[in-house]
Amino acid sequence: MSEFHFIDAGSGSKVHSVVFALKTPAAGHTGLSHLAEHMSFRRSHQYPAAHELFTANTLLPVTINATTLSEYTFFFASSEKANVLLDAVNYLYCGLLNRDYGTDEVTLERDGVIFNELAMLEANSDYALNAAIRLTDTNKNAYQHAGGFTQTIGCNSIQALQDYKRQWYQPSNITTLVYSDSAHFFEQCKEVVTAVSEEIALSAMKALSEKTALSEKAALSEESTLNRDAPLSQHSSQREHSHLDKEATLDARTTKGENESIRHVLTWWFPRCFLNGLQQQEAALSTVAGLENTLFIDPEINQQGNFAIRLVTNDAMKEVASEISIEALPKLSQKLTHKLVSDDNDKRLRQLKHVVSACLASFDIRPSKPMPDTDKHAEGVGAAIRYFAQLTNALSSNECAIKSAYLASANKVSQSYLGALPSPEKSVARERIRKARKGFSAQASTSNSEQLRLMPRLTSKYRHFVGLEHLPALPRLLRPLANNTTNLKRFNAEHIASHLTPFSIQSPSTPLDSASPNSASGYLASHWVYRIAFYQQSRLQAMLAHHLFWQPRTSGECYALGAATYENNLFLFGASDTNIEERENWCHKVLSIVS
Repeated sequence: MSEFHFIDAGSGSKVHSVVFALKTPAAGHTGLSHLAEHMSFRRSHQYPAAHELFTANTLLPVTINATTLSEYTFFFASSEKANVLLDAVNYLYCGLLNRDYGTDEVTLERDGVIFNELAMLEANSDYALNAAIRLTDTNKNAYQHAGGFTQTIGCNSIQALQDYKRQWYQPSNITTLVYSDSAHFFEQCKEVVTAVSEEIALSAMKALSEKTALSEKAALSEESTLNRDAPLSQHSSQREHSHLDKEATLDARTTKGENESIRHVLTWWFPRCFLNGLQQQEAALSTVAGLENTLFIDPEINQQGNFAIRLVTNDAMKEVASEISIEALPKLSQKLTHKLVSDDNDKRLRQLKHVVSACLASFDIRPSKPMPDTDKHAEGVGAAIRYFAQLTNALSSNECAIKSAYLASANKVSQSYLGALPSPEKSVARERIRKARKGFSAQASTSNSEQLRLMPRLTSKYRHFVGLEHLPALPRLLRPLANNTTNLKRFNAEHIASHLTPFSIQSPSTPLDSASPNSASGYLASHWVYRIAFYQQSRLQAMLAHHLFWQPRTSGECYALGAATYENNLFLFGASDTNIEERENWCHKVLSIVS
């Protein structure tokens, strides 16, 4: 059963917050834990509407979201309305324990929503650099990238998702943290969580019993044909396995030319307790490494409890063959020899290692307990996450408080090669997406009973709280677009820049009219905003409660969709949207669906 912790907010606090903390280890670079997080919001038996989360966050006095920090995922909800929050807690916990998903909805979330999110992130040059380093790092300390990459997310099958949630999304692995000024509210939260756990456990036992009975019946009826069917069954299993393996493999593109040349990466691994101290010295380290090189601290804590200092050399290695596949880079990194590096490069690398290691050793870094960065979260959510970190991240004097541990890390350098990050390519998933959207659209436009199933429960129950005053603020990323809208030019969009040359300094996006429609990566997405006219605002509330508004998000056309406030105006917005050609007309059309 889940652990429960009460964090007294004091008498001055009006907002209650509930946080569910789960250990969710990364499964290599696949992004499986990322998919499990998304699908926990998508749907459950108790809350079948795929847009439940979006209508609640947009129209109700509640905030529901999740964040991942150092192998833990924190699902949270905050509200001043205790009754609304209790139902939000019920919604969240039902989603956490749910493992019953359809193929179409997993496809749309994985190959649509998450792919678009990752493509947006990989378009950022700093993120792409870090991603490329991680993909080719073979050190025993190497990060397992929980978010996954555009080239790996599609490998996750529905069975892998269900197995992952069965292992990690269990009451015994969930810690419930309640930030409130009310002990009574804490007890109510415990009752909600316990009731959901018992209900789902009972349903699982019943389903297992029925499955066992059906299996026994099937075994008896098929016994006479078992030998005849065995070869066919075996062949089918092998074919499915090889298909998954094919999808899991990184695209075997080659890296060519100066923009995608291979460079050296030097890495120092330190225990987490030295993170705070070394972050204060990052500028000094960068100066020592040389401004022509790139040095940065990756603050993420890996599965061994360490973080990385990375140094990427500016000069490319000319002695390597002109074509090296992306898949060959890890093997190349494992077999670094002096034969692969010219005498000049070898001397320069040894000098860099020595200078940076000496600089690191000269610092007087005291061990301290690093606290997660929670500035972007509500007060109660941040307090709960920090409280949990104190429970789990005890300072170990055996590994951290001794100067020799620091010096050992300063003098131990691993070396690898850096290749260009493969560009987003959706060809593998396009057919899956097409079929899934067809099934999804057909399901959403059928009978009255299906329409009732599409009604979000939270906004239906608390319709007296529904209002545009709860709209969130426009994301900062989209505010420059909003600044360039007027009453005459309501729609504004920009293409997301490709990361074909991710390590050069470039603008994060390009104007819509200047981007080539024939992207070399085969993938094109855009951010957009639409300023809502005054006469359209009367329809907005009803529109935001309707499933048709959220369909571009639930069908995987974009990463984010919604309505927000900015500078005394109301906006519709989308991020990493792959259907930008139709989006302006869609905005006009969707604002009239309830008129």
